[in-house]
Amino acid sequence: MQVSIAIIIISVAQLLLLIAAVNIAVFMHNRYKVRYSAVDILISLLQASNLVLLLQNYMGRAIFPSAAIGYDNFFIIVQVLFISLILVRFIWLFCTVPARRRNLLTPLSVRETIDYLPGGISISTPSGRPILTNHKMNELIYSLTGHTIMNARAVWDELSQAGFENGAMKLEKNRMNRDIAGEAGDDSMYFLMPDDKVWRFRKAVLTDREPHYIQLDATDITDLYRYSMELHENNERLARQYMRQQNILDNIMQINHEKEILSTKIRIHDDLGRSILTTKQHISNGTLLNNIPYLAEIWLNTISNLEDFTHIYADEEISPEIELRKAADMIGCHIDFRGDRPAHRKTALLFYAAVREALTNAVMHADADRLVVSIQPCDQGYHVEISDSGYKPAACVTEGNGLSNLRKRLEQEGASLQIKSEDGVVLIIELPA
Repeated sequence: MQVSIAIIIISVAQLLLLIAAVNIAVFMHNRYKVRYSAVDILISLLQASNLVLLLQNYMGRAIFPSAAIGYDNFFIIVQVLFISLILVRFIWLFCTVPARRRNLLTPLSVRETIDYLPGGISISTPSGRPILTNHKMNELIYSLTGHTIMNARAVWDELSQAGFENGAMKLEKNRMNRDIAGEAGDDSMYFLMPDDKVWRFRKAVLTDREPHYIQLDATDITDLYRYSMELHENNERLARQYMRQQNILDNIMQINHEKEILSTKIRIHDDLGRSILTTKQHISNGTLLNNIPYLAEIWLNTISNLEDFTHIYADEEISPEIELRKAADMIGCHIDFRGDRPAHRKTALLFYAAVREALTNAVMHADADRLVVSIQPCDQGYHVEISDSGYKPAACVTEGNGLSNLRKRLEQEGASLQIKSEDGVVLIIELPA
């Protein structure tokens, strides 16, 4: 009787374990796409066969009488071991479910991943009905409009409105850095949220398949926005500094030119006055005829000085080179001239204008503290190379207003300008004689 009860308990246990193992295998196959393994199938078949044999022996109706099993203690021990093996297999299958769940990609895992994205995303039908919207997008839309996304098209039109009552502010594209606004395109909007974060909202139509779904996404660009605004402010400050330096140099050259003109006028006035006064005195004293050779020499010298007044009346203390050196010292740069300067006044003015523009660009864009100006006479006139000690540019040099104006001025006078930037910026100028 005790053996019969043990056989019944063992049979029920094996039946329950068989049902549980089959259910787990089917569940993992249907939910996580796990294939049925040969071990699971073999163990299930052994369980079913052993269960049938147990029932047949218990009822005394074995199919093969020669294979009948006796009800002794050894048999029960073997059955218990068999159940223990099946139980271990059952526990192992049960424990592997969480691991397989973490490693397998399922629709639920995709949804959970999208829900926990740091940015917002929403996919809608062409009519605007939301299909998939994560928590962040609903949170942002609720913060701006007071409700979640009910229709993507309606929400986008609502975001296009200018005013918001919760402290959020829509940023105009003309206030955005060109790199940020240009990347997003026309279907983008920027909002400064109440928590001082900047979010970019974009709308795109997914055209890879029919129907064309609508995608709304939101990205936190707070750091990018701050950095771009700082960069914009720095560029404006550098532009103002450049204009001040340019004005200083222009004013210095203009003052120098006016001083040179004034000095020339004074010297011409003195020479002409002295010649006229001497002649007038001889006329008044009646000694004009006796001093004609002397007076003729005075007037010839005066006329000769007028013909070449740019050299005779030039004042070395107010020469363009000295004033240019002073201006360079003011902005922390030393100019090293190598070679003879152009002798003709027009060529010299072109030369110093080029040096002045090179000085401004070297200090402004390359943080240079030294400018080297090499002048070599040639058959056509002068070959000038201007280089600086600043850092090398990361890309090719783009001509701004200063260099463009200098190029036009040089070409109008028959000169040429070439810019090289392989090992630092070098201006190569060919000046006429």
